[in-house]
Amino acid sequence: MIWLSKWILANNPNARVLIVTDREELDDQIEKAYKGVDENIVRTKSGADLVNKLNSYEHPLICSLIHKFGKNGGEATDKDIDKYIEEIKKALPKDYSAKGDFVVFVDECHRTQSGKLHAAMKTIIPNGIFVGFTGTPLLKKDKKTSLETFGGYIHTYKFDEAVRDKVVLDLRYEYRDVPQEIKSQDKIDAWFDIHTKGLTPHAQAKLKAKWATMQKVLSSRSRLEKIALDVHFDFQTQPRLMDGNGNAMLVADSVYSACKYYEIFQQIGLKKCAIITSYEPQASDLRTETVSDEEETEVFEKYEIYQKMLGGQSAEDFEKEAKRKFIEEPANMKLLIVVDKLLTGFDAPPCTYLYIDKAMHDHGLFQAICRVNRLDDESKDFGYIVDYKQLFGDLADAINTYTAGAFEDYDAEDVAGLIKDRTEEAKKYFLETLDALDELCEGVAMPRAELDYIHYFCGENGVDLDNDKHMLVAVKSFTSLYLVWCVLIPNSSREWTMPVFLPMIRLNLPRE
Repeated sequence: MIWLSKWILANNPNARVLIVTDREELDDQIEKAYKGVDENIVRTKSGADLVNKLNSYEHPLICSLIHKFGKNGGEATDKDIDKYIEEIKKALPKDYSAKGDFVVFVDECHRTQSGKLHAAMKTIIPNGIFVGFTGTPLLKKDKKTSLETFGGYIHTYKFDEAVRDKVVLDLRYEYRDVPQEIKSQDKIDAWFDIHTKGLTPHAQAKLKAKWATMQKVLSSRSRLEKIALDVHFDFQTQPRLMDGNGNAMLVADSVYSACKYYEIFQQIGLKKCAIITSYEPQASDLRTETVSDEEETEVFEKYEIYQKMLGGQSAEDFEKEAKRKFIEEPANMKLLIVVDKLLTGFDAPPCTYLYIDKAMHDHGLFQAICRVNRLDDESKDFGYIVDYKQLFGDLADAINTYTAGAFEDYDAEDVAGLIKDRTEEAKKYFLETLDALDELCEGVAMPRAELDYIHYFCGENGVDLDNDKHMLVAVKSFTSLYLVWCVLIPNSSREWTMPVFLPMIRLNLPRE
């Protein structure tokens, strides 16, 4: 979009470019991106302001936000589009004509409403060239409408191509069942062991000591508590979450659920988290509900939890700082709990895990899972999706294409390679790394004791600068292999060295 508009403006002195977006995050990002390449883009303040700027030659590059929708933070509705169009039409002066040769970029053109918006914009920029952009595949039912509105494809660039070009990261998917009834100590211990595979007995004992309330939480009827505990375990055991280099987002099904999640996380020790939703607590809301002495209503609880979290700040200021920390200081903002906001157009490279506890499908789900595919440092190898709603149905049927369930309204080729099963991909990676490490160690003399490995990689005197690069590759491969091994083979000792570890893998491989 940026380079196309730069080319248009550079090659036609009468050219002007208008970009229409429907999210404040996208509006902000577009402004920053253009200014980053020394292009001065002007953001309109209203529909009337847009008309005034179209009616003047002053600004060659304009960005317009569908304001009501941007404020709400949810998905655009027909009502939002209608009000935006109505405001523009009311502001048209008698002598109005769009000045210059306009090219209009319509963002998020996959939406049904884009046709209505396109028709309205055509009436005020009748000679404009309209180009639709979307980072989301078109639904089968919308393809014909979108192609009729904007014409044929100029260019397509699909997710698997972007992964191959290392523009974004691949995604790993995992469905987690929430245990409904766990009351016996044996079941609690078993559940704990499953979630701490690969840790030494000492590390397990140390971690377990922090969970004195485990039996109470797991035996509780609260599904949210079980999911919150599961998420907290990941922050204790998973790379990037554990070391503070990465963070996560949790999608709740309502603002009230988001508030309850926040309250639970505060109680169990995951305090560096925040709720980001469109809700703004107003004392006047409490007067519209009846609050009994015996039980607080959801409205009252929501208001109380939000006010405690805001700590006297406005919701707008709190959100701005929470988002900044999430992007710039992941160790200080580990988890954002959301409902609709931030699931589109919010780029946070540290974000590594997306936990979903909400029924989602199609565009909303596609855009949400892409929050974790942004490139970051070398420690971020994939984006991880943890699904508590089994959005894709039976994994046995959906494992290859994921066109069942939540993505069934897409054509298979449009979502090919989007997400892959975490366990299956770990096994593949394990075998590939094992083969590479085996090949690297092929020259080690028999009987391949520890000293033989030292001599091979470091020379007879223990130091061989010429072999440093081989040693570095070996250590990296060994580390990768060992981490995957710890996930696949529980209760393994972490004291194994190369001569013990490699034969042990070979012995266990056929059985495991």
